[in-house]
Amino acid sequence: MARNEHERAFAIVRLDDFQGQEVDLRNRVTVKRIVWSEEEAEREVERLNELHDDVRYFWQATRVDRRAPS
Repeated sequence: MARNEHERAFAIVRLDDFQGQEVDLRNRVTVKRIVWSEEEAEREVERLNELHDDVRYFWQATRVDRRAPS
């Protein structure tokens, strides 16, 4: 796949720590939203972390495949 077929994006991720370590990680992690700018991701993570004490939010850089499905 050509490099230009991907666009940089930022995933806002929720980690449900309150469920405890006995719960499988894939059941404690949720991609909440994808945004196009790092600044927007940072603002949204900060906002969400201020609202919620029982979960943690963070952002992760990622790529979005812009190709049409074949």
